[in-house]
Amino acid sequence: MNTRALHPLDETLMHQVPWPFGFAGTSDPRFYDRYWFAGVDPAGDAGFISGMALYKNIGVCDGYGAVQRGGRQYNSRWSRPLTTATAQSAVGDLAVEILEPYRTVRVTWSGDSTPLAADLVFTSAFDPYTEEHYLDASTGRVTQEITRYNQIGRWDGWLSIDGARIGVDDWWAVRDHSWGVRPGVGGIDRSVADPAARSSAPMMHTVLYAATADFCVCVSRRENQRGTVTYLDGEVIGVDGRHSTVVIADVTTEFVSGTRTYRSVRLEVETDAGARHEIVATPLLEPWAYAGTGYDGGYRDGRGLGVPRGDLVEHDVYELVPPEAVLLDGDPTPSGHREQFAKIVVDGVTTTGYCTVMARGSLPHRGIG
Repeated sequence: MNTRALHPLDETLMHQVPWPFGFAGTSDPRFYDRYWFAGVDPAGDAGFISGMALYKNIGVCDGYGAVQRGGRQYNSRWSRPLTTATAQSAVGDLAVEILEPYRTVRVTWSGDSTPLAADLVFTSAFDPYTEEHYLDASTGRVTQEITRYNQIGRWDGWLSIDGARIGVDDWWAVRDHSWGVRPGVGGIDRSVADPAARSSAPMMHTVLYAATADFCVCVSRRENQRGTVTYLDGEVIGVDGRHSTVVIADVTTEFVSGTRTYRSVRLEVETDAGARHEIVATPLLEPWAYAGTGYDGGYRDGRGLGVPRGDLVEHDVYELVPPEAVLLDGDPTPSGHREQFAKIVVDGVTTTGYCTVMARGSLPHRGIG
């Protein structure tokens, strides 16, 4: 094997499979390794999301940055061939630097190729929460097998849209890092929110990230068409480093009439330590249209993430029209899945967070036909 395939981590004693770190431990072409970042001004003036992924078995690196302000979502997408540069966390204008593992991360958009620019530093406030290893083979084949950790903190720095700078001073922050196999990669199979996907089983997926000065709460919960909980994972993490597992998360959702957009979400959470927390979320900014980042059939070719495109740059601007419409150049455009920042009240304490409700198919018990 050519030594150019070696990675600096290959000098360590951390190998898990009989391959250098530059290779995935599976030949599945859907293998990915992805950063995701999100931040919002607690006053609700603006927010951003950004992400980058390597697809080692397809030979692609892609990434995105998006800013939401004034009812518009500004999207930039970048893609490049991966070649052997698997240690380079950069694509197009986007670069990610791990300054101190699990503590400090720098995310920049140079502004060289699109109207978006940024220089942002994430500082953690709590330990990372590592989700349980997730395997979904319910259809008779492996559709997902992933590991993910999440972390809450703060952002400082600045964003810019067409040269108009937005100061970022102690913005609420969340990030995740996930890797494994999932649908919606490489145009091989479609993610469930892709307009070209086959219809899949009805479900409601609720995800919450929130924190007070004393602890953070991370919850991921799914229920089926009958309201039965099919998946629950989560932790409450204190500033003292104590972790407790979420064992109950009851969800009450009030949707805007005739839509799948929520007006409010109430969670009653209980941990294995016996602690109980009442959490209420209401929207802050509009739901993100993730097709603008490349998910769910995004990119102008409609093929989504991880597709070989050579060196590519795309930029567009969505108009977000409440409660659910997304317009591109004045015409409706597929939105992909929707996620949302929220005002959060945790046990009576007002704070900021990320609360997503993805409702798919008919859910009569939730009033969705």
